[in-house]
Amino acid sequence: MTIASKALGTLATVALFALASAGVTAASPTQPFPFPDFASVNYTQVPIQETGVVDVVADGDTIRFIEDGATDYVTVRLLGINTPEVRGFYSKNRDEDMCGAAAATDLLKALLPPGWPVQLRSLQKTSVGLDDRIQRYAFAWNPQTGAYDVDVQAALSQAGLAMWFTIADEAALSYNYRVMIAQAQQERRGIWNPDFCGAVEQPNASLSVIAHWNAEGNDNANPNGEYVIVRNTGLEPVDISGWLLRDSSLTSWFNFPDGSILTPEDYRVVHTGLGIPGQPSPRDLYMNSPSALLANTAPDRFIGDGAYLLDRSTAMRSWFEWPCVLDCTDPAQGKLKITKVNPFVTAKKQSRAANQEYIVIKNTSKQEINLDGYYLSYLGASYPFLVDSRIGPGKTMTVFIGKGTPTGTTQYWGRSTTLLRDSGGTVRLLSERNVPISSKSW
Repeated sequence: MTIASKALGTLATVALFALASAGVTAASPTQPFPFPDFASVNYTQVPIQETGVVDVVADGDTIRFIEDGATDYVTVRLLGINTPEVRGFYSKNRDEDMCGAAAATDLLKALLPPGWPVQLRSLQKTSVGLDDRIQRYAFAWNPQTGAYDVDVQAALSQAGLAMWFTIADEAALSYNYRVMIAQAQQERRGIWNPDFCGAVEQPNASLSVIAHWNAEGNDNANPNGEYVIVRNTGLEPVDISGWLLRDSSLTSWFNFPDGSILTPEDYRVVHTGLGIPGQPSPRDLYMNSPSALLANTAPDRFIGDGAYLLDRSTAMRSWFEWPCVLDCTDPAQGKLKITKVNPFVTAKKQSRAANQEYIVIKNTSKQEINLDGYYLSYLGASYPFLVDSRIGPGKTMTVFIGKGTPTGTTQYWGRSTTLLRDSGGTVRLLSERNVPISSKSW
């Protein structure tokens, strides 16, 4: 019997637990970025509420719903989560079920059997997604409490059968599910355990995924400024030919080409936009999307995204989500420091003046630090360090605001004009999860 088969035997227990758990609450996370206190949002209340019954469960995140007084069904896409795709029904990318798809579907069927009362909730009546499915949170009727208080999204999240999926206009409960999914990831529940669907290929493979999600300027005008770095962090070569890199949506997936063999510390950079594989760097690859895909964070709504690496059997092997909600520490904290910011210039020509502005970062530790996954931020502008940049122990990296040819100790923001204000400001060094590493004001 496979691990997945054993897991299916626990679905009824999970469903009963959910039915007995009105108002599921999240654990206490840490918030490293100045977001509002999203944990204080009233967990079960959103203004649009539609009551009816379940017609049929299509997959782990899609149901057909008949509203009270209606004679026909509408198709509903659950908000806040995305479960693995099943073959056929609404699957745009697979001819067979993905790992965890059947388990997620069975759990949703246990929570929402045909004819079961359910209440749909949303911030906007007009929320519609892919294939014209209306987008709603679903809360099942709880006979023990006499209320619609069984959060089916929470049950799937806690079972480890869903990725985090949020949209800007319907993010009311996004934070809660993000925390629950992060807990499942830490405990390797469900799809977050590579062995969930049986033995995996190359079981000793150790891979990291880091996404740079905020391209310079308008993301849609610079989709190749969004990219994901997949690196072999282990001691053995790993063949990722045919492996899948995706975000939580269905809009653009990327399969690594044949011959994608990573030796230890080797990597590939997968850009969102259009390009020719192997150019300008032999490690550059492209999703060939005409627009940006990776969602940015926002100060007023808890939104973000994730990048997920699946092997050829669709077992989840590595992932990277932003922003951080649990254990928001970073190995570079206390080691990488912004030691100097120079905003003052004397040159009259803007191109020269830009390179009189600079920022110095020092590695105060005794070990080399790879700068993948770190970026500088100032007044909405951001600079990600070049892929595979490294600072030796006790050494510095200087980032000039203008243009130039990078070296092992200097990099260039790439601007034609100055950026730093003489009157004062703050430059921040952050991880791609928005964890603060260092800052300096003047």
